[in-house]
Amino acid sequence: MIFWLARWQGIADARRDAGQNSTLPVVTLITPEEKFAVGRKLDDIFADPSLKGYRIIGDRGLFNDLRGREDNDITNPQQPRVWRLLLERGGWIYLFRALPPQVKLDQLPSVLAIQESDKGHIIIRSPEASKTSSP
Repeated sequence: MIFWLARWQGIADARRDAGQNSTLPVVTLITPEEKFAVGRKLDDIFADPSLKGYRIIGDRGLFNDLRGREDNDITNPQQPRVWRLLLERGGWIYLFRALPPQVKLDQLPSVLAIQESDKGHIIIRSPEASKTSSP
């Protein structure tokens, strides 16, 4: 009985933290360009990062779903794009894109795992997204 109660509570907490009522912080990650295959350039957010020198194994669609949608976008309330910090442990940072309000129960967010580098990262944490998403 306790197992099933804990399981149910874990699923409820995960659904909450993947949605609009999350208790996890909104995050901004700034990382060295040569260590990261995705992300927007700070000085030119419309330029796609170069993929020269990178290779892929696995589902190319998952990568393409992320590419071009790396930054927060709160301009569309039906499909807001907000990144949250899931975990920071053992030299790795785990981020996920929050789910929109009208999501199906079987839809789950992908988790992005980023290895910390020797050049370092800047992580900005906030309880909620900024009111504007402009550069």
